[in-house]
Amino acid sequence: MIRFLVTILTVLLFAPITHATNPTPEDLLEGAIKAIGGKHAIESLESFELHGMIRLPDGRPVIEIDLATSRGGKVLAVQTFVGIGQTRFGSDGTTSWEETPSPSKKQVFKLIDDKILSQKVKQLNWIEWLTKLPLQLDVIKVLGETEFEGETCWEISISNKNKIDSREKAYFSKATKRLIGRQTTEHTNDKDAIVNIYFRDWKPVGDLQLFHTVVFNRGGVEVAMVFDTIEVNSVDDGIFDLPTAVVQLRVNE
Repeated sequence: MIRFLVTILTVLLFAPITHATNPTPEDLLEGAIKAIGGKHAIESLESFELHGMIRLPDGRPVIEIDLATSRGGKVLAVQTFVGIGQTRFGSDGTTSWEETPSPSKKQVFKLIDDKILSQKVKQLNWIEWLTKLPLQLDVIKVLGETEFEGETCWEISISNKNKIDSREKAYFSKATKRLIGRQTTEHTNDKDAIVNIYFRDWKPVGDLQLFHTVVFNRGGVEVAMVFDTIEVNSVDDGIFDLPTAVVQLRVNE
């Protein structure tokens, strides 16, 4: 018996130590997609609509947001700057446009390209940013475990220049698999500023689980984008019809 115990202890003490390996970017993105409802639920989305408000640290509302998207690249967004005015942008799937106020307070329409439209949508629709991350697998690298907003997370770096750039990162909860945050570096004349972005207040929307609050933390100052309404597959396609002024611009182009 003693000889047997010695043998067991020897095996335990001198057995090679194995280290857990990091998950692959594919593993993390697959887990995050499943955590919000799965690939099928996302691919079943015909349309998406949200309403919300951007609030300053003291809770004061400054920008009201209405955004609707539909299959085929259709978009309509309205941003109302409290006490100032309103801007709109959109697309019927073929023509993209923007409406902004002029110094004379007259609304001015102009055509914009798809790249500009996509950038504008990304500023408001963070769900789309997540669902399109798998298209960037060639520029995503898993850095390892870290703590982010009080959770143990997997940290990844993302590059848009075909090389890994640690200036943009994303964080996936080890416990829930959800994407819980993002970190970017803003370049300023004085020095670079770190901006942490937190995705909070998760609630069911149809077959999906979506965050309803996005918090931007820059130097300890937090601005929140809070959505009180998120709906799927209920948008009237007629709202994406081009304004008359945009139709005229297209004719004259």
